[in-house]
This record gives sequence, C-alpha cells and structure tokens, in this order.
Amino acid sequence: MYINTLLSSKFTGIIQLSIQDESGLRDLQDRIVELYPDQQPVPKLHCTVLHQSYPKKTTSEDGLRGDKALKTLYKSGEQMAIELPSLTLEDVKIGFDLIKDRRSTYIEVKNSEACIVVRNLILKAAGIDPVSLVLEEPEASRVFHISLTNLDGNGGASIAYPQLSDKKIKEIVA
Repeated sequence: MYINTLLSSKFTGIIQLSIQDESGLRDLQDRIVELYPDQQPVPKLHCTVLHQSYPKKTTSEDGLRGDKALKTLYKSGEQMAIELPSLTLEDVKIGFDLIKDRRSTYIEVKNSEACIVVRNLILKAAGIDPVSLVLEEPEASRVFHISLTNLDGNGGASIAYPQLSDKKIKEIVA
C-alpha cells in the first residue's frame, strides 16, 4: 500500500506527516476493530517523524529554541514548499507498552529513509542543523508507523515506539 503525505499548516509540537487519502487506512481500522473489539479507531492519522521533546533541546541558527523556530516556519507557510514523500506501508501489527498500560495497532512504514529525509528538510527549513539533534533511544531507532487503533481512540493513547518484536496481525494485509 502506498500513500501520499501532506504537511500541516500549523505546528502542533511534533513533526508529522498527514495522510492525503485516509480511506484505505480507515478500512484497515474497521477490520482491526472486528478482530479486536477492545480497540478504538484513532481519529487523526499521521506519521510522527520527530518526537516533540527533541526540537526543544536545540536552537536554530537565529538563536531560537528549536520548537519556536519550527512554529515560526509553519506560521510563514514555507514548509509547504518541501517535497514530501509517498510512504510505502507494509505490516499491520499490534504492540504493547506494559509500563504505560497501552495496546495499539499500527502499520509500519517500509521506506523509513524517506521519513528521515523529510524530517531533516523541515529542520533545515526552520534553521536547525539536523546534526545538532542528539537522538537518544528509542527515538534514534524509531520504527516509523501510523497508529490505527488503541484502547480509547485518543491518539495520545497509542504506543509511541513500536518494537521489532510486535506481533504481525496475519489476518490483515495492507
């Protein structure tokens, strides 16, 4: 499955790619809820390319804290000139975060390098050197994905960092 992406006109704290046509993912959500009735669809489908804590840890070439520089970029609308990738989606999985008592489903992004490229282009457009970001685990080895369902339907209730060991849902093929 391939999907085209969009950037938001407003900075929400995380760098994320929105989905141009959500219909295929909405169908997947319906099929997941049939298999796992405790799951609820996530209303805002997106792929996070950088967790919100990281821009706050750096400054732009103009001396702005990173999140402020990104907010300024988004207010200017200049992020809309960045060429965005199509994402290649593969396995639908269910993951668990036992510490936060979360269980959610997601679809993995196969071409993760495209997410890294666009993340770096956005950072550069905001005047932030991507090399200045020190990505710690688990962000450094982020599994790029789109959360589909979780236990309460709130996007913030999904697992943030899927694991390679998460279970593939064999009954659902993207």
